[in-house]
Amino acid sequence: MNLNILRENVKILSRNSGTKFFLPLLLLMASCKKDTDIGANLQPQNELINLLTTDTTSLLTYTVPEDSVRSDKSPTVQLGCLNDGNFGKTTASLFSQFVIPNNLTDINFGTGAAVDSLVLYMRYDFDYYGDTMTTQTFNVYQMQDSISWDSAYYSNQRKSCFPGSIGSASFLPTPRSKSVVEGDTVSGVLRIPISNAWAQNFINWAAGGNMHSNSTLLQVFYGLWIVPDSNLASGGALLRFTPQDTLTGLKMYYHNSTDTASFTFAINAGTAYYSYFQHNFNGISSSSPLYNQLHNPGANSDPEVYIQSAAGLKTKIEFPFLSDWMSSTAPIAVNKAELIIKADPTQASNDLPINKQLYLVYLDSAGNSYVLPDMFENSTYYGGSVITTTSEYHINLARYFQEIVTGRTGNYGMYLKEISPVIEGRRAVLGSPNSTGYKMYLHLVYTRVN
Repeated sequence: MNLNILRENVKILSRNSGTKFFLPLLLLMASCKKDTDIGANLQPQNELINLLTTDTTSLLTYTVPEDSVRSDKSPTVQLGCLNDGNFGKTTASLFSQFVIPNNLTDINFGTGAAVDSLVLYMRYDFDYYGDTMTTQTFNVYQMQDSISWDSAYYSNQRKSCFPGSIGSASFLPTPRSKSVVEGDTVSGVLRIPISNAWAQNFINWAAGGNMHSNSTLLQVFYGLWIVPDSNLASGGALLRFTPQDTLTGLKMYYHNSTDTASFTFAINAGTAYYSYFQHNFNGISSSSPLYNQLHNPGANSDPEVYIQSAAGLKTKIEFPFLSDWMSSTAPIAVNKAELIIKADPTQASNDLPINKQLYLVYLDSAGNSYVLPDMFENSTYYGGSVITTTSEYHINLARYFQEIVTGRTGNYGMYLKEISPVIEGRRAVLGSPNSTGYKMYLHLVYTRVN
């Protein structure tokens, strides 16, 4: 199961209790018929009699911003700026420690040591989201606040930094090209030069005894903030990097009175780092359904809802008339409850494909979120992965639906979200229950229990 799901612990927007929506019971039960899908999965086969099915259970959906996601310790991180006219501007940056590798101690750069150059190398991951034909600029700042490997960090937590960039690079991204580093051809690496004047700190820290160990180094050097310039009129990309790769590091080239050498400060399994995401929706057109939903939370008559990774957007899904299924005289046994979600493929492109996999969390009365019990079954049962031929997602929530119609779980709604929000930058325009061409609906198969 995905690590980011298991440690799900985000603040959830409270349910809009003022939202009202009326529909007669007759409409809820309309189009009921015998079901021929013997994929019904909650009752023994010998009890599958009088099966009924409906696709007209009322849903209320609307888009809300994601508050945050836990973003530390991810083996892959995103960096970059993407200005998408339909979803606004996303900026992904990284706060990270850099440490002495291999638990070396008592680092000494020698008599008369001086810096020749300092370079931050970031090893590209193969994938990216957006275009690589737009120039990006990354800036580097020294952190004023410490971070710790033992602590949890979330994507909306910003650390203080000293004013003034200590390094910068403007470049066209080349994530799928080879790089030459010190004469060796290696997989793609981004190179950011760092100020020699600032790099002299390492020489001074070593001379002052602060390189005795990592614990002493981290008392004077909290780490770096690597942040893209967000001044993109359009385009751009969220690039992916692998922090713990041996090609990633802060490499200092220096000389002393007798020799020239280099030393690399690394990011490794014991290093604290986390992603920081910013979203600016101000550039979205006021005529956009997304603009309408963000400015009128809890109400949506639009044909579209939205999903965005990197802690961007999620969709709230409510069952406003579920009490109609909670009859004490004729309760139902849920055989199958499958949420059908359809993306609008015309709102995607080769540079901006739709999300690979979505999942649901349900809410309690306090707004806390929990993984659906159905997700603890195998992935084939639960679903959620995109069906590429139809741009659809099917999610099985039969166990959860049974719990709420029997009153064991409260009916406070669900959120539809990206399953890998830290490493994915993808987004999708989804049909809402109000859509005609890409309608979201619940396919329900049930039996009346006498």
